Amino acid sequence: MRNFIQDKGVTHSRLETELQQSMMKIAVILLLVALARQGYGQSCVGRCNDYADHSYTCECNSYCDTYGDCCPDYISTCLPTGSCSGRCDDLLDSSMPCQCNSQCENHGDCCSDYNSICNSGGGGDGGNTGSCNAISVSNSEIQAVSLEMWDLDVNRAGAGDIILNPQATTSDSSTVDNSPEPFFTAVNPAVLQQPTYQALIALLDNYQKVEGIDEVSSPQEEAEQDNFLDLFVETAVGARLYDFLQSKNLAGCADIATFKDYLKRMWFGFYSRQNNAMDTSGFEHVFVGEIKTNQVSGFHNWVELYSREQDASLNYYGYVGMSEPNLYGVHFSWDGYMKGLSGSSIGTSPEMDLALFTLCHMTRPAAQCTVNIRTESGSVVSRPIQTWTWTKTYPGDGLKYVASAYFLI
Repeated sequence: MRNFIQDKGVTHSRLETELQQSMMKIAVILLLVALARQGYGQSCVGRCNDYADHSYTCECNSYCDTYGDCCPDYISTCLPTGSCSGRCDDLLDSSMPCQCNSQCENHGDCCSDYNSICNSGGGGDGGNTGSCNAISVSNSEIQAVSLEMWDLDVNRAGAGDIILNPQATTSDSSTVDNSPEPFFTAVNPAVLQQPTYQALIALLDNYQKVEGIDEVSSPQEEAEQDNFLDLFVETAVGARLYDFLQSKNLAGCADIATFKDYLKRMWFGFYSRQNNAMDTSGFEHVFVGEIKTNQVSGFHNWVELYSREQDASLNYYGYVGMSEPNLYGVHFSWDGYMKGLSGSSIGTSPEMDLALFTLCHMTRPAAQCTVNIRTESGSVVSRPIQTWTWTKTYPGDGLKYVASAYFLI
């Protein structure tokens, strides 16, 4: 009987030890999960196909390929054999385990889903239209829809509506004014009286130009933003952009109101470039311009360029480069601060600029994006647009703020 009691005591002690060890293991696991959710983890282990969670520093679902925020081990962990999601028609990338362009079939190194994604009109969700997973967009699709939008831009300035005086070429670092006359000789006032132009012009004075100082939108300025976006989606250009992005599950997978909400947050939402101040937005940077330390940053819209020449706050120094149709890289000073090179499409409507930049921001974030547009003679040309995304903060729903977008001249 004594031996039984002793054995029972040993067994009870062993159970206590094992229970303590199990509780310690659970505590460690909970600690690791907590740390990961605080953003310390940058791995997809155990997270493949999870919904976006911005408490992490990177994501592990099919959206991350589109928005450029995949964890470093996304492909090796979640797509160990490689995938063509978001990669159709990309150039050869030897760092990837497989390829997704027309040459891969000749070389026998296509990803296993190449045909289903790139050759059948399918997408990142395997053609499952019942989900809202982003569907991959090929380079040829970007070029096709951009040309469609270009041809739909009935509000673009016509022949003779804008008379330019480019004068001298210069360098982006020159401090010599090689062009004593203004860049714009004349602009037909009727062009600027069109609704989307008037809506854009109403927005241009809503910002203080120096970075590092908080921006605040008044109720009137909020209404001006909404009016601009309302008019945008009512144009043929804006409607075509919506239809295309919606077909790729990139417009919110809901209705036009959701798409406008996406546009407002990614373009007009404030974030901080300096001093932790909510001092900037994608719209301000691209369409208006900012003063960063001792130079001009952004400023890639011809209506703003013309407006500032009209109020004599901008002095044109010359052009660094030019390509058809009226894509100019101009060099100027604004309120005494130098802009090395501002790439702008002269004469395009506000809706065309917003549509092309949004298309590239959504489909080729923080990368070069080639669009097709048409010259005045009717020839189709391919031109590069560079986009940059803000990656330190997010407006939600997998969206990224626009950091910059402009034509490369």
